[in-house]
Amino acid sequence: MKVAIVRRECGLGFGGAEAYCANVAKGLKEAGHDVVVVGRLSKVREVPWVEARMRGRGSIAKNLSFFFSVKKVIERGGFECVYGLSRIPNADFLRISDPLHKIWLELGYEGRLLPPFIRRFMPRHAALLWQERQAIASARYIITNSNLVKRQLCTAYERPANSVFTLYNGVDLERFTPVSRGEKQALKRALGLKDKELMLLFAGVDFRRKGFEVLLRALSRLKGKGNLKLFAAGFNPSGALKGLVNELGLSDRVVFLGYRKDSEMLYRAADLFCLPTSYDPFANACLEAMACGVPVVTTAQNGAAEL
Repeated sequence: MKVAIVRRECGLGFGGAEAYCANVAKGLKEAGHDVVVVGRLSKVREVPWVEARMRGRGSIAKNLSFFFSVKKVIERGGFECVYGLSRIPNADFLRISDPLHKIWLELGYEGRLLPPFIRRFMPRHAALLWQERQAIASARYIITNSNLVKRQLCTAYERPANSVFTLYNGVDLERFTPVSRGEKQALKRALGLKDKELMLLFAGVDFRRKGFEVLLRALSRLKGKGNLKLFAAGFNPSGALKGLVNELGLSDRVVFLGYRKDSEMLYRAADLFCLPTSYDPFANACLEAMACGVPVVTTAQNGAAEL
């Protein structure tokens, strides 16, 4: 079967959905299908890639140009199945990989000074909402990675529930595995931790949405209540974020790791994984941490909390 898998970026180093895209593309190819990745950029060398160009300046022009570029590629490609992992038109299977923008606005994650009904008319938000509506309305079937998102989607877009299916994310159990207590201590020492210090871990690219500042403020309330150190991976801190760490008196308790390719080693070293996200369809990081035997603290607005 000739299959198109569509995502703006595909491969490791972008985020959880992009890594999922790479795994599915390689898996379908190994199963004998004729697979093509359609997107702005792909790091998956084993699978052919067709570029869907993004043009213009600013997010509105780039998002809309990608939408229509994908439409042309699909129309001309002769694909038997189109698996969409982004807000794209005419997918046979549309997987909701990103937060539903309509719900994102209603939750007030950004722009809290303006009510949701005003924000949705701002050009950037209006364009994303239009893309989301078009993608959901034109998809033959929709796959969500949590019942949380299925309920939200069916309510927000009046989509029949019998055309929406929940399929939880999987995890590589060969890569993400627990270690013995002795191995954990060795990993912690390699990160500069003392034997009695506890390691809290946060991992995420979009650290604002995933609640890193909330976690910092919570940690500041635990001063003198344990030898805790917070390690943050997946992003490089801004000057303002470093300033907040200093303001809260946490400069000696917070370590920024940036992007790490050895995330499994961080999970294995951690004593607790914390992701106080404001909205996450399904945070893969939670699943990876659990696979490594690490307890997870997250919110009800994370689809992974259903597990």
